[in-house]
Amino acid sequence: MSGRAQRIDGPSDGADGETSDTSSGEPRDLSGLAFAATAAIAFGTLAISAKLAYERGAHPIPLLATRFGITALILFAFRIAGRRSLRLPRRDLVVSLGLGFGYACESLLFFLALERAPASAVSLVFYSFPLWTNLMAAAFRLERIRAPNMIALSLGSIGVALIFSIEGIPTTALLLALGSAVAVAVYLLAAQVALRTVRPAVAAVWTAVGATITLSIAGLASGHGLPGEAIPAAGALGVATAIAFICFYEAIGRIGSSRTSVASMLEPVATVALAFIILNEAITGRVGIGAVLIVAALPVLALARGRSAGAPEGP
Repeated sequence: MSGRAQRIDGPSDGADGETSDTSSGEPRDLSGLAFAATAAIAFGTLAISAKLAYERGAHPIPLLATRFGITALILFAFRIAGRRSLRLPRRDLVVSLGLGFGYACESLLFFLALERAPASAVSLVFYSFPLWTNLMAAAFRLERIRAPNMIALSLGSIGVALIFSIEGIPTTALLLALGSAVAVAVYLLAAQVALRTVRPAVAAVWTAVGATITLSIAGLASGHGLPGEAIPAAGALGVATAIAFICFYEAIGRIGSSRTSVASMLEPVATVALAFIILNEAITGRVGIGAVLIVAALPVLALARGRSAGAPEGP
């Protein structure tokens, strides 16, 4: 999206509102790319940890509540240790907590899909969300559709259609994953409009708190608890999410948001590879071709949008 439409962090691209310096030489570039790649891989592990938790009897709602609770605690500790402010004006605090509800909903859709289908297929459909973000932005006149966008949208749409055509994967699961992708697109656009002047790294902390509160209430209402055997996997989800958030903003501070966004396209690749290695999920021809088409579309969309710092874009 255009810098004007995408920007939610005020006058700079830095992780905490400082201006990012992308001209300070190769070491800074390399460290920025390393942080971006680490964030992408950390997000890519989430589907794997969720699958392992399900094997140990976990239910999505308490699993996600534990995940976001751990993430919020780590992010609080990180900012306090770095003597970084967590304060927000009351209006922005309420909005950030409210966005946590949206983040909780899209994460729940993603994790419900993972209950029903292979991690690789669910993740590939989910990572079509830049397509829907671009289409919604065009519909709301936040940007114009240009030729590169059209090419990328076509590639990504064909890739998603290929995943839907795979036999043996429940359509319900793929629809849940698609719903999650659309939900995160709505979440990102809402954040852009509602938090234009808020430092994203601070908003992310309160969004995690909002998600924790939302899912904890839902967990109490549903009567589901988290089995002890699933606690390590839940802990891995929380730690991976916190690492991804921290590294995402560190990368933005070093190499800028557009290059960070392109590097984050490693996420679906990491998920497919880890699902093959850890979960023994097969990489069929359609999965492989669909992955290539979807992943090929993402950098085009990221560069065409000139994306600025915002919320991390993992499930």
